Order: sequence, then C-alpha cells, then structure tokens
Amino acid sequence: MHESLKYRHLKGLKNGDRTSFRWIYDEYHALIYRYCFKFLRQKTLAQEATADVFIVVWQKRHLIVPDQPFTPLLFKIGKDIAYNYLKKISRNKTLIAHYLATVMDSHHENGETIFMEKEALEALQKAIEDLPPKRKKIFKLRYYEGLNNKDIAQKMQISINTVREQLAQARRFLKQYISNS
Repeated sequence: MHESLKYRHLKGLKNGDRTSFRWIYDEYHALIYRYCFKFLRQKTLAQEATADVFIVVWQKRHLIVPDQPFTPLLFKIGKDIAYNYLKKISRNKTLIAHYLATVMDSHHENGETIFMEKEALEALQKAIEDLPPKRKKIFKLRYYEGLNNKDIAQKMQISINTVREQLAQARRFLKQYISNS
C-alpha cells in the first residue's frame, strides 16, 4: 500500500503536483536532515542543506523515474550539497573558525572527538601549506576552487599529465604527513 502511494506521489511530483511534492517532503525530510547533519554537524547548516536538497528535487523533478528507488537519489543530492557547504567553509578562514566554534558548542559530539577533529584539520592545513609552491597552487585550484584538471592545466599553462602527477604527489605527501603526525 505504502509503495503504491509513494509511486503515485513520485509520479505527481514529476508532473509538477505541489501536493505530491509536499507529501515527498514530509515523508523524507527527517531522513535527509539526519543524513546532512552527519556531514555538517551543525543544526543550521544541516537545515539549510536539507532545504536545498528539496529545492533541487523540485527543480529536477522531470528527471525522476517513479518506479526507480528514490532514497538513493536524495542521498546523492544531500551528499553533494553537504560537500559543497564544506568546500565553501574550507575556502574561508573566518567560516572555518565559525564552523569549528559552532560545532564545538554542539552537544552532539563529545569534546575530545571535536578537539581531535580540529587538530586534524589544522594539521591538514599546515601540510597543505608545506607543499612546494607549484604543487600547492595546483592542489588549491583543484580542491578549494573546484577546477578540473583541464582547467588547471590551461590556467597554469602546463600539461594535464603534469597536473595529474602533481596532484598524486600532493595526495601522497598529505597522507604521509598525516600518518606521521
């Protein structure tokens, strides 16, 4: 019974029915909020990310296949949005500080775990700063600015293979740096 109701509402959502969208929202909101919270660990950010998930669902409703599993699609959208929030935070030192302060105030984690995560983040940032200048620039273009290898190669006037090799060396260095810390 519940599956046919879900199918009917997914079909309605695909066709732009706002009542069906509301049903989908009510049915999946708590699940997606918990999922986003696992990544973001901040109530406000998780709420914003959850809202963004359903905005994307509405915008991309024409792509929904009602007889296909829907939850994995929601999780994929949620993960992408949460990662985008984390990337935005990682690019801005003020946001990093605010994020860490807010997460540390949270009662969802014990203080020791949060302290260890903060230390790990600081160690990673120090390791990135210790990369050779060219490698650091490539790494930041890739992971902070989200450029693909081709765009980095064009921007820095180097080959794509050089970009790949520099990124591989940066990842190896960071793994070694973190494991030795």
